[in-house]
Amino acid sequence: MQKRVVTPGQSDKFCTTQWYGKVNYVGGNSKSSALFISLLKRLKATYRRAKTITLIVDNYIIHKCHETQRWLKANPKFKVIYQLVYSSWVNHVELLWQVLHDTITRNHQCRSMWPLLKKVHHLMKTVCPFPGGKYGLAKV
Repeated sequence: MQKRVVTPGQSDKFCTTQWYGKVNYVGGNSKSSALFISLLKRLKATYRRAKTITLIVDNYIIHKCHETQRWLKANPKFKVIYQLVYSSWVNHVELLWQVLHDTITRNHQCRSMWPLLKKVHHLMKTVCPFPGGKYGLAKV
């Protein structure tokens, strides 16, 4: 008989960026262009003195849709480079998702969404990449 794993319902979605070891993220109820644009706005506010902000993104629809393209056109500070289609191995944020699943979301024992989200938020604040592509956690 297969082991039953309790899940706390629909999960929040996250958009992340990584810049020289610093992880920026926003969370929301769905993975949408609005969520991605809120991440862009956070980057704009965080790096307001930067002349340009270059993003390397995958080909997910929220990165290319009309709403996102309009926002990017109105904010020429942002330069977007799209990765090759089906090339997740070159996307380093995938390593972050692996750490998140391995340490927090896979087979967790949380009875509701809030304790699980608290653990996710803690991980997102404390995760830091080490040289060589390895990720370390500060007291998860």
